[in-house]
Amino acid sequence: MLLLIIIVFVLLLFFSLFSLIMSDETQSLGFSFTKCILFVLLGFSGGYSGLRFAYIAVGLVMWYWYRKPKAQAPAIKTEDKAKEQAKAPQKVQDDQFERVTCLTVFMENMWPYLRQYLVKFLKQKIQPKLRSRSKYLRHCSFMDIDLGTKPPQVNHMRVQSDLEKKQIIVDLKISYDAPVKVNIGFFERHVATVNSIKLEGTFRIILAPLMGNAPLVGAMTFYFPQRPELQLEWTGFTRLLSIPGVQRLTQKMVVDKIATFLVSPKHITKRITSKFDVTELHFKERKNALRIHVLGAKNLVAKDFITKKSDPFVVIRGGGKTFKTSVISKTLNPRWNQIFEILFSELPGQEIVFEVFDRDEARDEPLGSCKIAVSQVLERKCINKWFRLEKVQSGELHIKVETLRLLSDPAQLDKVLQLNEQIQPPKSEELSSAVLYTIIQKGRGLPVIRPKKSNLNPLAKLQVTVGDTVKKKGGKKNNGEPEFKKRMQFLIKDPLGEKMKLKVLNEDNKILGSLSVPLSNIMAAKDMTIEEWFPLKSKAKNSEVLLKLQLRILAPRTFGVKP
Repeated sequence: MLLLIIIVFVLLLFFSLFSLIMSDETQSLGFSFTKCILFVLLGFSGGYSGLRFAYIAVGLVMWYWYRKPKAQAPAIKTEDKAKEQAKAPQKVQDDQFERVTCLTVFMENMWPYLRQYLVKFLKQKIQPKLRSRSKYLRHCSFMDIDLGTKPPQVNHMRVQSDLEKKQIIVDLKISYDAPVKVNIGFFERHVATVNSIKLEGTFRIILAPLMGNAPLVGAMTFYFPQRPELQLEWTGFTRLLSIPGVQRLTQKMVVDKIATFLVSPKHITKRITSKFDVTELHFKERKNALRIHVLGAKNLVAKDFITKKSDPFVVIRGGGKTFKTSVISKTLNPRWNQIFEILFSELPGQEIVFEVFDRDEARDEPLGSCKIAVSQVLERKCINKWFRLEKVQSGELHIKVETLRLLSDPAQLDKVLQLNEQIQPPKSEELSSAVLYTIIQKGRGLPVIRPKKSNLNPLAKLQVTVGDTVKKKGGKKNNGEPEFKKRMQFLIKDPLGEKMKLKVLNEDNKILGSLSVPLSNIMAAKDMTIEEWFPLKSKAKNSEVLLKLQLRILAPRTFGVKP
């Protein structure tokens, strides 16, 4: 393989130098050929490392560039062209998707191999996560999986590049409507079967970071930027819902949970080279704090036939969080004046969705919705406007969304706390004054408790509590030295009076070890950052966990700025 890589790079160098002395038309051809070699190398490296799906993504990008018609653009100065290339990609409209019918043929030939990958993915990745979610799902399993012979249809695609962030973004419009057979069981007994799947949506692939050495790309990330349309046909669904812990769910709720499994901000990252740590990707950390003001609405639709009024409230969704405003009774022009705070990463395509409902005892009725792209807020720093509500005859929602600054000076905390008291609306919860970034890297010396079922591996799960917020991560194999590499972020009201509590649990939720760290210790550390081995309270001696804890003070954009 090393010899092949050397040969390919020599060819790359040759065509790059040769393109400098050719005419414009010939140079374009030479550059296209260079790109071809680049992506052949990328696909070969991905396949060599065991990531067969790399063949698909690389093939799609290659075909896109080769079939894209060359526009007769006017001449551009070299310096202007360099500036244009350095910019981040602009938002691409849906009508800019290109129809690429050959992708369907490509998918038909790749489907037998992709189908094998999906079966392994469901059993090896999804199944352990389902089991770790609840004790009632501990014996859940995919007994038989047959995804059929009909492949997904991929007829449209678009490609964007971001040189500043060293990434290529490939969006595929996919549709999948086919008979399948997926048997779900508990305690090795069949309970329910999925007979058919219908799915439509935009699937995104991010190739990042781009590197100067083989295999040219460090990792591939997959997700749906927006929730896809999903329909499932079940048999035995009644028996599935009779299982303890699942009884409160309905078929719609089950489908909704499945549909959002891989929707932004959730994603899956597969590294292509073992030398790259995926935790270093720029969109893995939620470094952007947004303060969302739901101010009011006007001209809402009247849902009450008698009073000609409504009882409106707003549901806010974004960053994997959901919030609700209070209900304002009998009005079409409510004033909420409530504030919510959400942490966002730089994962492309994220949105904040606002849905207005009329409160009703039987069923809440929709009064319209609107959404804001997170990228627009990050670019403009603050958006304050009335948004026209969609899918209704009338109605507008007044929203203000602003970015917050992250400060590393602990001396600013008192000023921020005082400012928060002044600007906090009466109906809102206490505003956050800091963010805690937690990286749980690995453990050692942990007790290994084998489960009663011999076919299950001992697991180490994490539970982190800060104030009223509890976050759980789990499913790592416990051999006494599990590698977690888990990131968690917490919004903090007052870091001087709170603690971070960590528990390491097994699959039966028995404590393998625990610890407690006062946030005031982090405030006193250099750069408000601590990275070290922390001893655990455990039955086993010398049990430890490696943590990186970092605090940042949250402040409005205008904080400390002289008028």
